[in-house]
Amino acid sequence: METGFLSADNRYLLVTGASGYIGERLARRLAAAGATVAGTYLSNPIAIDGVDTVPVDLTDARAAGRLLRDMRPRAIVHAAAMTSVGQCEQHPEEARAAILGSTENLRAAIETHAPETPLLLFSTDQVFDGESPPFAEDAPPKPVHLYGSLKCAAEQVALGLAGGTVLRSALVYGSPGRFRGSFLSWMHEALTAGRELTLFTDEWRTPVFVDDLIEAVQILLTRPDRRVFHAGGPERLSRVEMGRVFCRVFGLPGDSIRPVKRSAAAGPVPRLADVSLTCGALRSLGWRPINFMDGLARCREQWK
Repeated sequence: METGFLSADNRYLLVTGASGYIGERLARRLAAAGATVAGTYLSNPIAIDGVDTVPVDLTDARAAGRLLRDMRPRAIVHAAAMTSVGQCEQHPEEARAAILGSTENLRAAIETHAPETPLLLFSTDQVFDGESPPFAEDAPPKPVHLYGSLKCAAEQVALGLAGGTVLRSALVYGSPGRFRGSFLSWMHEALTAGRELTLFTDEWRTPVFVDDLIEAVQILLTRPDRRVFHAGGPERLSRVEMGRVFCRVFGLPGDSIRPVKRSAAAGPVPRLADVSLTCGALRSLGWRPINFMDGLARCREQWK
């Protein structure tokens, strides 16, 4: 892997949302690689080895401006957001502020205080409608719920910067972080307790191992490319297929898995049928994500 993000000027790499699952892993990995890293959090104080953590409300334009004025980071990875689709629907104003407002505030702060600073925005496969997969980087977004719409709007804000890059992530999995867990955590909890685990037979994703996602960020931090990239794993799997592979790798009984169709869980927020991603742009840069079974084997070792 290239290490162009390690420069001699010792300026900060700023990771927003360092109390989140991806942000914490990313900040820790960058610091371990020798970068000078700062990570922001909102309301839950955090401590990460080798990372300077900063409390800041990025939905406050003046706070975002002060942060950029004082820090003038070498690059920003914007991972802070409200990530629950259901929570966004229940709290639309908070969601707008957390996802779109924070990105608008960072863009304004960059333009005012640090115009040369590149911004990498984490986005999602949820900007697509799930109806014509797989989705390449140039596929037009068609969001069908608030979370996807806000992420889509935030992408345009980031891409309006001279140094704006968007990284759309597929469903992320990995062993539990210090502050948050991936969807594997609740699967593991249910299966070890023998509780019924309802998983969809007709909802497909391209799950990506969290360590591979972080490697994608590290690659992009070395590049001058400013465009949209996709980060998804090499396999298209349904939710129930993921559960069955998880049971095999972790040696857990699959008797409590109950396969159902999405229609059995009809609710106010539409569940997307298939938002599988293709990742040609990252692959052209040498990125090679591992398959789901191998990723789970690594998770099993990390879990121990």
